[in-house]
Amino acid sequence: MKKAISAIGAVFLLLVSSHGGEAGRITGTVRGKWVEKYQVVVFVQNAPSRKAELLAERPVMNQKDKTFVPQLLPVVVGTSVEFKNSDPFKHNMFSPDGERYNLGTWVGEKGRSYTFTRPGVYRQLCNIHPEMLAYIVVLETPYFALTDKEGNFEIAGVPSGKYLLRIWGEKLTKEQLARTFNVVVEEGAPVSIEIDLLR
Repeated sequence: MKKAISAIGAVFLLLVSSHGGEAGRITGTVRGKWVEKYQVVVFVQNAPSRKAELLAERPVMNQKDKTFVPQLLPVVVGTSVEFKNSDPFKHNMFSPDGERYNLGTWVGEKGRSYTFTRPGVYRQLCNIHPEMLAYIVVLETPYFALTDKEGNFEIAGVPSGKYLLRIWGEKLTKEQLARTFNVVVEEGAPVSIEIDLLR
């Protein structure tokens, strides 16, 4: 199950609860007909406000074989993302969403970076190759994870309390995006939840 944790999200997670005890874990599975192909971000909506530890190394979104890698990248507000181009030809990187940025056109490994200061979902596009598409999901919480190919996820380091889980995925409907899921986290104990998108 540990492999289901987003490597980026795991670094942000706080390992000790605000009460000084051992933090809990939220594990679960997202079930849907397309979860093997498209990952889903699972995040705690109403977690206590607390400054997250930002990554020492910036998360990277690369452009390789006319594809964004990864195609879904969750980060917390304040994160700087490094954008690279591993193809031997030019790419552009821009987003029409939220803060609306255009990092220009370039070729070569030397990349560009951008710091996200507002939460939201940012489409990543290339105006040279319109078929290219990826998403960066900027969250206000450090408690999040990506599903694996089986739809499993784990969010570690969550302080004890009652929370609402929410999800975001490229193929989710408006009704699915609006759904919330109740969980109760106790110190040092895992809680498991199944999110069934087939119902």
